[in-house]
Amino acid sequence: MANLAIFDLDYTLTKRGTWGRFVLRSIKSKPLAWLPFIFSTIKAQSLYKMGKTPRVTVKQAMMRWSLVGAPKEDVVQLADSFAQQEVQNGFRPGAWKALEHHRANGDTIIIASAAVCVIVEAIADRLDVDHWVATEMKWEAGRLAPDFASPNCYGAEKLNRVKNLLAEHPGLQQEDTSITVYSDSYADMDILRFADKAVAVNADAKLRQAAKAEGFELAEW
Repeated sequence: MANLAIFDLDYTLTKRGTWGRFVLRSIKSKPLAWLPFIFSTIKAQSLYKMGKTPRVTVKQAMMRWSLVGAPKEDVVQLADSFAQQEVQNGFRPGAWKALEHHRANGDTIIIASAAVCVIVEAIADRLDVDHWVATEMKWEAGRLAPDFASPNCYGAEKLNRVKNLLAEHPGLQQEDTSITVYSDSYADMDILRFADKAVAVNADAKLRQAAKAEGFELAEW
């Protein structure tokens, strides 16, 4: 029976975050939107860091002047191009080794990310990964809406989404299935604690301290 390997995406598999670079790619040909985009993003980040708004509002602010209203096919095409370059040049060397290790063992690989679905799905397709969870974009009349179709797939919500995925695909997990989770982020403590084996990848001081207290493995990729 295959075991499960669950990977965070940003800074775990990839060297850098995906969302900001994806949005910047979408707006580079829209110079009139640059100033309101910057102002909206800085304001949203400031309010989030002060604890006045949830994290998802930062994503919404970045979308507002860059992607909202774009046809779905254009957003998907942009994500497809972004994913192609990311898989070719943007992955950590240790990420490839971990993916290859689990493939060789016949394990089922899952990507669990707060990144948006079009990015995660496009990357998963290139990795031949069938199962993933992400923040779901919302489409209205074939165009991108200003909000999302799901909660931000972050923190405790990421674990909820993974549990839902396993419930929807009962064949993925049997009584003796072992689950390994890889993440660089302290925000993923819920899903790391859920794992049979938790690996803190390139951990910062906060996650490193927590990993040592919880008995997680530490890895540098």
